[in-house]
Amino acid sequence: MKKSKICIITPRSINDSPCLEKYKEIIKDPFDIIFWSKGENNVKFEAANSYKYTGIVPVEGGKLSKIKHYYLFTRFAKRIVERNKYDKLIIFPTHMAWLLQRLLGRKYKGKYILDIRDYAGENNILIRRMTAKAVNNSGLCVITSPSYTRFLPKNASYTISHNIQTIDEKLVERYRAKKRDPSKPIVMSFIGTVRFLEQQKKLISTFGNDHRFVIKYIGRGSEALKSYCMNGKYANVELVGQFDKASLGKYYYDTDMAINVYGNNDPALVYALSNKLYSVAQMGMPILCSPKTYMESISSKFGFGISVDLNNPNCCDYVYNSFYSLGSSKLYSNCDSFINKVQLDEVKFNKKVKRFLNQ
Repeated sequence: MKKSKICIITPRSINDSPCLEKYKEIIKDPFDIIFWSKGENNVKFEAANSYKYTGIVPVEGGKLSKIKHYYLFTRFAKRIVERNKYDKLIIFPTHMAWLLQRLLGRKYKGKYILDIRDYAGENNILIRRMTAKAVNNSGLCVITSPSYTRFLPKNASYTISHNIQTIDEKLVERYRAKKRDPSKPIVMSFIGTVRFLEQQKKLISTFGNDHRFVIKYIGRGSEALKSYCMNGKYANVELVGQFDKASLGKYYYDTDMAINVYGNNDPALVYALSNKLYSVAQMGMPILCSPKTYMESISSKFGFGISVDLNNPNCCDYVYNSFYSLGSSKLYSNCDSFINKVQLDEVKFNKKVKRFLNQ
């Protein structure tokens, strides 16, 4: 077994970690990975050595069962790292660095990349301190949203890595060549894992049965809205279940406007930049966002975001008029400006990661 100098550690499953492909492209040389499969079958990821933890948390297991398995996964990861004596580590998300804190402080201070992909409860002072320690002990700290600096240490430096998944350029060209037809309803699509169901139900009740719109929920979890739609007799709502990544572009091609309305009553929603932001900007379409979120701030700044206040009785009229006020050529130019900024950030990210891993 050939010794690798670099190891990626994550309790997330391979299928829920699109950033892995990005790191794989940057590293080039053989590397190892330690991950938690969480019961998924036929999970494949090309690495020199893959160490898979297979514990399954029962649905009825509750918090204690979850804590137990995180403890076992952490012990599993520590044992492999100490045995293989890697030169550098890549760790995500934040709580994995908390769990490995003693090992990282003793043997890997300045020798690991901490990839912060979410808000992890840092409004709590104890959690904020644990995160600060993990950040300050890292050799490179990567964040997926500039807004995360609001709850992270002010004296640290951060590198932006965007959650962009590239959509085929020919599909984008075909999409942008289409003409808007005001006689047809605007297709609004939520594409991705459907969460925060109460917010989605509120959106459906707002736009449901308005003949100017068709609402689509496409992705895992959409089936949870079926009974609500049936009971409300919402004829303009379509639900599509889980899809493979190859179909992502197709679903955006059939969409006029993306839905990214989750609410703003949770810091995890306020600070984050959704994967949808990048797909939407590549296609050149507006995106509906909850007010007082960083998603709204960025998409509005670049001129393709529409803030949606579901408590406003004129919400439907506002969205309809906003959609048609965004002229196609200006909209495409705004979206391209955002993608150009993202690509510059990605070049910087690649260079910094390469430099750190090769030191």
